[in-house]
Amino acid sequence: MKILHIASGDTWAGAEVQVWTLCTELVKQGHTVHAIILNPGRLAEMLAESGVTVTVLDERRFGFGKLLEKIKLELHRYQPDVIHTHRQKENILGSLANKMTISVPAFRTVHGAPEFTPSLKQRLQIGADRFTGKRLQHGIISVSDDLTEKLTGQFPANKIHTIANGIDAESVRRDAEAHDNDVAINDETTQYHVGFVGRMESVKRVDLFLKMAELVHHNARTKHPVHFHLFGGGSLLEEHIGWAASHNLNGFVTFHGHTNIIRSWIARMNLLVMPSDHEGLPMTALESLALGVPMVTHATGGLIPLLNAAACNGLVEKHCAEGYAERVEALLNAPPKVALPDAYTAARNASEITALYESALTG
Repeated sequence: MKILHIASGDTWAGAEVQVWTLCTELVKQGHTVHAIILNPGRLAEMLAESGVTVTVLDERRFGFGKLLEKIKLELHRYQPDVIHTHRQKENILGSLANKMTISVPAFRTVHGAPEFTPSLKQRLQIGADRFTGKRLQHGIISVSDDLTEKLTGQFPANKIHTIANGIDAESVRRDAEAHDNDVAINDETTQYHVGFVGRMESVKRVDLFLKMAELVHHNARTKHPVHFHLFGGGSLLEEHIGWAASHNLNGFVTFHGHTNIIRSWIARMNLLVMPSDHEGLPMTALESLALGVPMVTHATGGLIPLLNAAACNGLVEKHCAEGYAERVEALLNAPPKVALPDAYTAARNASEITALYESALTG
């Protein structure tokens, strides 16, 4: 099967990791995969290394109309059997270009719920995105049951298919080991290390993580002192750094910023904490479990079935600093043995998605 994916590639976060993981697995399974990426960067580079034919159409150089024309040319040239898009702009461009040219089955993946209150321009884009999903695409792939429920009010229910993200656990472990020497942690045997991985934006609730760190430190209920590590950048990074300094947390809290070797850092943590207001099915959670690192997370979205399947005992219903502090202390004192559940492998994810493609082609 010839499959074309269209994605932004402007960052390297959970959605981008899933695009790369899926395309890599599709290549492994014998499919021919092409990707149109709208920004040069890590996603385009990683896809090319995985055997995907990559075309970069830099959205910083081309406006919407020019991008549409160039994507139409790529569709004529490549003649894919199926088109699969990711994110709003890419959904709209891919759907319109497909309708105006080859009209093959088209799908999108919705990786998570909206995180911001939209502006007028964004509301217009949301409207166009929903129209193309309803009228111009064959199916909507949702990564969790919770997200599927939200999407049912926006798209016809028979178009929505819940397929959980997947990851190659062995590949994650090899990647972590490859950069192990580049990770330096002090007092690894006399301290516990608890991490946060994510963008410093309001939905990720870094404020709860920092308040939880303060509580755990002052409670002193764990067998060893705890050091807290935050990985990631974002618009609120400086604000969070300032808050931590003003509350005298610098002795036991470290902001590492963005890193390209996050899996190596995760592997050195005793525990990962994810206190987001809402999540779909974050790749970081799958990576953490693949590396045998337990998690404490908000009981939301795809994290609920994932952590239940992993018998992690880390779900928090009490979405406040005290709730996270209680669970962190409990898991540090009695850490569960965790692994990635079989239902969340890259091979299974790709097989379910290709079955969806095939049903559209034969139907």
